[in-house]
Amino acid sequence: MRKISLIIFLLALLPVADMYSSTNGRRKGYTLKTDKKTDVSSNDDMVKGSFMVASQCEDCNHGYRLDEVKFSGFDKPRNSKYETFFITNNTDRILTGVNLYIEYQTTDGQMLHKRFYPLRCNIPPGETRNVQLNSWDTQHSFVFEKSATSSKSNATPFKVIFDPVAFYLRF
Repeated sequence: MRKISLIIFLLALLPVADMYSSTNGRRKGYTLKTDKKTDVSSNDDMVKGSFMVASQCEDCNHGYRLDEVKFSGFDKPRNSKYETFFITNNTDRILTGVNLYIEYQTTDGQMLHKRFYPLRCNIPPGETRNVQLNSWDTQHSFVFEKSATSSKSNATPFKVIFDPVAFYLRF
């Protein structure tokens, strides 16, 4: 008799439990919206099998520091819809991704634009790879200060500052 009353009690609670689970329960299927126009990927791809280095702390991050990944050779001619630069991995592990801010400034230091990029890559230790991104200069009115320019160009020169936030190294 006791088992039957327990079963009846539990069956009576099912509609109430279902009502609460649909409104207060954990929701699945929500994803973070990303900009599909950019040529970067999600951090999930970088994190799988990798660990993140996100500071200059010598005692943190298994002894790795942000300054062990170098950026160089930036180029963006006036009429280019792309900008390119090199990433050098100065660690002893494979670099699988870099999160960085790129700041674009006039030659006197005034900010023109700033953007964040989570870049996925596969750079072996001690090697360098070329990165090509869609340019922020969609009107083709700017030229990188060190890019080759024609004498007829009246584009505004700019400089860049790379500010790495984190990088990912494969275990």
